Amino acid sequence: WTSHIRPGRASELKRVAGLGMNAKELESNGALTEWTVQDLNADKNVKLPYDDGSFDVILLQLSIDYLIHPLEVMGEASRVLKKDGKIAVLFSNRLFLSKAVGLWTGSDDLDKAYTVGSYLHFCDGGFINIKAEDLSTRKRKGKEQVIVGDPLYVVTATKG
Repeated sequence: WTSHIRPGRASELKRVAGLGMNAKELESNGALTEWTVQDLNADKNVKLPYDDGSFDVILLQLSIDYLIHPLEVMGEASRVLKKDGKIAVLFSNRLFLSKAVGLWTGSDDLDKAYTVGSYLHFCDGGFINIKAEDLSTRKRKGKEQVIVGDPLYVVTATKG
């Protein structure tokens, strides 16, 4: 995968900025209109390379489990997010065990959703309406549901 933004939707957006640690992955993401390589773990006083209030939506996909300063990163996300802007933090239970933070490796999926929600609540970013949702593809109905492929979860919030 390269993006959770549907290909048709990406072309409707004026600006889709990507930030990550792998230039090759960022460059191959056709949904991006711009990208920056930055290690969010390099400095506790992390500063995103964007102006205050410059984004309507922030999509943090499949990387929350590797952040060693998640409250600071969520605070920076709030800084660059416009008032009433949305943040969506996507995660799975698939990860590189040697790279993930300890808090993440010893918890189940529900714990992870609570953890991400707590990051948003306690980062002093003014996030409200914090909610979690299971986006996993499933087959069968009711109690017989089985996840097909990798599970996928999202915690969303609004900047108040």
